[in-house]
Amino acid sequence: MIYVILVIIIIVVSECCFRVWYKAKFKRPYHVTIKFKWDENHVSPHPFLTFAYKKNHIINKNQKLPYPLHTNKFTSYSKPLYINNRGHFGPDVENNSDSCTLRIACLGHSTTANNLGYLENDYTYPDMLGQKLNKELKKNIYDKYTHAEIMNCGIGGWTSIDIMIDFCINILPLKPQYIVYFAGYNDLYMLMQDNVAFDYTHVRKSLGEVLSHIKIGYFFPKISFLHFYEFTRCTLFGSGNIRNEVLRNVITNKPIPRVVFDYSIEENAISNICILCKYYGIKMILCSTPYYNFKNCEPYNSFCENIKRENVVFQDISKKFDTHFVDIAKNIAYIDENFVDEVHFSPQGMDFLSEQVKNTILSDFDNTKITII
Repeated sequence: MIYVILVIIIIVVSECCFRVWYKAKFKRPYHVTIKFKWDENHVSPHPFLTFAYKKNHIINKNQKLPYPLHTNKFTSYSKPLYINNRGHFGPDVENNSDSCTLRIACLGHSTTANNLGYLENDYTYPDMLGQKLNKELKKNIYDKYTHAEIMNCGIGGWTSIDIMIDFCINILPLKPQYIVYFAGYNDLYMLMQDNVAFDYTHVRKSLGEVLSHIKIGYFFPKISFLHFYEFTRCTLFGSGNIRNEVLRNVITNKPIPRVVFDYSIEENAISNICILCKYYGIKMILCSTPYYNFKNCEPYNSFCENIKRENVVFQDISKKFDTHFVDIAKNIAYIDENFVDEVHFSPQGMDFLSEQVKNTILSDFDNTKITII
């Protein structure tokens, strides 16, 4: 009996010490992730991409989101998320659309795909863009289009190479009138390394290569109230939540704080998208990437500097291929209300982005006089 009491005391003391240490170090309580069955996960290997989302799949496991800004205010969704027949969020999309439909594909990574659930509402910038455009198109002041169809083609964790490949496979056959490219940041993880390879294989693996390791975390029991156990298990074996484990396993090294001088890999990927858009008569909108450096320390300072340089590259690409350029990084207010972390927007930030993209698109129609920031 005394040994049982001793074990309980050790567990309680360990738990208390861990919670105090973690709160002091990270300025917030430890976030215990949800766990679900392996066959319920929404991520799968792909022959041409780092990873992909399962087609015709529903994400119905919710969790609070531990963003450093507005911690636990938002959830993964208010209503379960559907992954369509193209492997993207949203309703199914067929190849052909009627001539009255303004079809727009929003390309990117998590800053495009990101869904925030709050109370009974879900927020993404592509959804907001669709709502804004449809409100304008219903005024019947535009001769050609009566409604807009917005495709959220962002996948969290993708780089420009993944986005380019997916564009060729999944987006081009859909014949959109516009492409909105809003991505950056993820490429910097690849570029802020030694011996950078032209295909990012110096630091990046495919999901298929690490799948067996991720599965190990699913064999351990979940004990939510023991934070020190959950922390140790997640650190050593994984969380049993593939959403959290994919990027931790496909990216093999942490970025090295340094200034990046060569953006040619990312530049080539985006340029290839521009070339295809020109050939197929698709108008492209290229957006700059904002970075809210509220921590003001390394490696965040290096990311901030490199994203500024990356945005110059984006602007140069836009000039070279005569695309629209929307300078979100220059014009958004860098305040907590617009962000949930360094790069992901709050609903208010999403609203700003969608408003600028909407204005850019409408400025093309009928010489409508709209002020673009």
